[in-house]
Amino acid sequence: MVSFYLVIKNKATFGCLLILKKMKRNSFLLIIVILSFVSINAQKLSDEDPLYARAGFKGGVNYSSIIGDADGTDARVRVHLGVVVEYPISSKFFLQGELLYSAQGYKLDVADQEQKISLNYISLPIIAKIYVTESISLETGPQFGLLANVGNEDIADDDPFFDSFNSFDISWGVGAGYKLESGLFFQLRYNLGLSNINDTSIIDVTNQNSVAQLSIGYLFKTKNNRRIIREQ
Repeated sequence: MVSFYLVIKNKATFGCLLILKKMKRNSFLLIIVILSFVSINAQKLSDEDPLYARAGFKGGVNYSSIIGDADGTDARVRVHLGVVVEYPISSKFFLQGELLYSAQGYKLDVADQEQKISLNYISLPIIAKIYVTESISLETGPQFGLLANVGNEDIADDDPFFDSFNSFDISWGVGAGYKLESGLFFQLRYNLGLSNINDTSIIDVTNQNSVAQLSIGYLFKTKNNRRIIREQ
């Protein structure tokens, strides 16, 4: 009786082992099938919707003034123009580098006479863009500027006034953008100066640039210039 019980028990154990092995093999095959399905669909999605760098241009209007020690100043409406490159870090996070000619400046009342001061910069903004939707982005980042020239038609060319500005400027920009699938985009940005625009060795005052910008631009999307960057 005991022997018969042991035989039955051994057969049952052996049957269970066979079932477990079969279940493990089927589970393993099921996992392989699932992973293959996910991989194929992920690759298909990646191929249909790749991330790529885009280059283009932009231009627009500056509403420019200064803030600080200067009194009696007012804003000027001027322009900016240049090239841009948008580089993807992920599907939602991009970096945008720009190289712009930015005409800035301000108006100044001197003895009841309005003078128009021109401060024209070669600017390099490096902007981080977070896309909250497929089209709308929030943007922020530093801007570095080299002063190209200073203008004031109401004073002589050899006046020390033209030497009273620093040649390097740093500001910080915040804004938002809207980009269409075609590559056409619109941007609204405010740049607040972080450095003193005046050379304190010549004039002991502190002023910063204050510039609001409205831009329109276009980013090219072609097979020849795009660099596909797939998300892992």
